Amino acid sequence: MDVCSVIKARLKELGLEQKDLAAAAEVTESYISQLLTRKKLPPAPDRTDIYEKMGRFLRLSQRWLERSGWTSSDAVSRSQKKPF
Repeated sequence: MDVCSVIKARLKELGLEQKDLAAAAEVTESYISQLLTRKKLPPAPDRTDIYEKMGRFLRLSQRWLERSGWTSSDAVSRSQKKPF
């Protein structure tokens, strides 16, 4: 199961919505939506505190979020697949 699916499932488990996660992470609802649909590349773990905020809110490990597919190397490999 990929990180986006885990986050969506966790939101459902907790009875929360993407807008709640956005508020907790201090980002827009649109940004969370784009991250969870993989339309937007996630930020590098060392460039943001979004992982800490999301992990705390979802009661997931920040380290798990950083290592579960939302890493800078993952972002690079996905961006290389896009035609220019």
